[in-house]
Amino acid sequence: MKNTKLVRLLALLMALLMLASLALASCANTGDSDESSDTTETTAGTTAGTTAETTGSEKYDVITIAKALELCGASGNVTTERYYIRGTIKSVTNAQYGTMVIEDETGSISVYGTYSADGSIGYANFEYKPVKGDEVLLHCILQNYNGTKEVKNARLIEYTNNQGKVDVSNYTAASIAEARAAEKGATLKVDGVVARITYADGMKPNGFILVDETASIYVYDGDVAQRLKIGNKVEIAGTKDYWILDSEQNNAAKFGYKGANQLTDVTLVSNDNKTDNDFDKTWITSATVKDIINTPVTEDITAKIFKVTALVKKVPGSNFVNYYFFDLDGETGAYTYTQCSGSDFAWLDAFDGKICTVYLTALNAKSTATDCYFRLLPVAVYDENFTFDLADTAEHVMDYYVLDQFKTEYTGNPQTELITSVSSELLGFENATVSYSSSNTDVVKFTEADGKLILECLDSGAATVTVTVTYNGAPLVKTLDITVSTVDVHGNTVKSAIDAELDTTVTIEGIVGPSVVNKSAFYLIDNTGVIAVVVKDAAIFKEIEVGQKVVIEGKRNNGDGDHTSQTCITDAVIKANYYGNYEYDTSTFITGKTLADFAAISYTPDSATTVYVLNATVKKGGNAYYTNYEIVSGQTKVLLYCSSGNQYSFLEQFDGQEVTLEVAPCNWNDKGAKACVLSVITQEGKIINMLNFNAK
Repeated sequence: MKNTKLVRLLALLMALLMLASLALASCANTGDSDESSDTTETTAGTTAGTTAETTGSEKYDVITIAKALELCGASGNVTTERYYIRGTIKSVTNAQYGTMVIEDETGSISVYGTYSADGSIGYANFEYKPVKGDEVLLHCILQNYNGTKEVKNARLIEYTNNQGKVDVSNYTAASIAEARAAEKGATLKVDGVVARITYADGMKPNGFILVDETASIYVYDGDVAQRLKIGNKVEIAGTKDYWILDSEQNNAAKFGYKGANQLTDVTLVSNDNKTDNDFDKTWITSATVKDIINTPVTEDITAKIFKVTALVKKVPGSNFVNYYFFDLDGETGAYTYTQCSGSDFAWLDAFDGKICTVYLTALNAKSTATDCYFRLLPVAVYDENFTFDLADTAEHVMDYYVLDQFKTEYTGNPQTELITSVSSELLGFENATVSYSSSNTDVVKFTEADGKLILECLDSGAATVTVTVTYNGAPLVKTLDITVSTVDVHGNTVKSAIDAELDTTVTIEGIVGPSVVNKSAFYLIDNTGVIAVVVKDAAIFKEIEVGQKVVIEGKRNNGDGDHTSQTCITDAVIKANYYGNYEYDTSTFITGKTLADFAAISYTPDSATTVYVLNATVKKGGNAYYTNYEIVSGQTKVLLYCSSGNQYSFLEQFDGQEVTLEVAPCNWNDKGAKACVLSVITQEGKIINMLNFNAK
């Protein structure tokens, strides 16, 4: 009996010693450490972000990425066994699902979806989401999906947060206003509130608007953006940059646009993780949508927030949705810049059709061959039950309808119809009347014809025009000084320019014809021929209209820039505008030909100076990311030259229909002849390509 008690006592003592040993080991593994940069964290249990430090990584049988690729096997293969893989995150391609690429010294592999250690929690709900530069240990299945070797259903066992390893002591502390003014390449440390997150294709966060009490700036860094929420107060360190899409560099330079003001290559220094911080609005100035879109792209307003009152409008398209912000005339405006076919702005649905207070910015500018224009981003929208103050009616009519009818200088008689009455269902007013008078009717005169009021400029000289807008008996009066210079300037024929020596300056006269697509150009037409005129400044399209008689001066060339396969005039300026509303001459246009004849042309640069009238079927093509147009007849197909099918939006109503077209061959990029449609001829008349004229 005594021996039995002794054995039991010894067993109890041994059990207590084992428990003590385990407790000490546990303390060693979970104790505090100042060496946080060497800390390896593990996901634990089923609660996202529940972490515990460990030093036992060597207990896992880890394979290399090269071995993982080998185990993926042939197409269609999926392993039944799970493997441990350790690697450094090269990129996170989808922050919703934890789709990423990891790498080690043996190679790289894609990870299709990341979950907690027990598989119950997805990457999107992790408290800490490992990002580029972090090291991860995954327990996963391997597969070859249609030839793509990848990790499937990855369980995140451990991660090492490497985000705090960047030394920010060499970054200069700055306010956001100071950061906006800093030189490109400056390394800066700023703090502020995250006001809006932007998204790339697939709803992947790629940047955010940061605001402090001095200004706002765009921060382009997807790895940081995906770790943030609107309302977070953060401190970041980054590099100052001015961004322009590589393919738009030349066009941007032509218009004097130096790029989107932003910070990039960013390190997140701190985040309070609160979502109730409102961004500072005390520095934000009031403006109109018109003010923003009419600001020259040479002014650095990108990512600078303005407070506007705007009509929010949702316009569904084919596989996409556009959200517009219009001024109070319901017409002046632009759509929001999206890389996700509009899905990133679904939150605007609640404001569709309402006039709201909008904190709006121009995120960047789109630079094309024909124009450079700001693209908008709403930072915040508030429905404050807007009601238009009818006392502002006369001022609104004057600013949005009346004054824009006039130029300060005329070189001929415009014979323009003027507005005499304005009503707005949107704002709730009717019949604001407009009247005009001239201080010198020998120079500027207003005449009535067929119930219309016509502006006429007669002799050379100066006149003061008085404009009066009256609503509810209250008049608003403004004056404009107008100069008329009816100098006798004339030019040679279009044919003389076609026949001129290359690189010579020519002066020619003709009628402004349809737009050229994907070029800042129009066709000049007379009874001797047709030639494409590439203008020196796209602002010219604000001064001319299709059907006006003009005199232009420019250089005879066989292409614009480095290309040499298109007879045209380049660097053109308007020497005189005699206005009018003429039908362009079609006597040199070729009729009686088929599309097959057109396609068989032995192309030379001068081929681009001939217009053909022929029948063909319009067909819109492309996919969700790119559209184009072609014209088809039988087995013959001819592609229309453009950078996007949107440039031929006027043809969409004819998609799938056989129509009569005015078409010119073109080869602006030296890659082979394509076509440019000047117009569609219908029973009601011509529908003219107005691309560059509408863009103004």
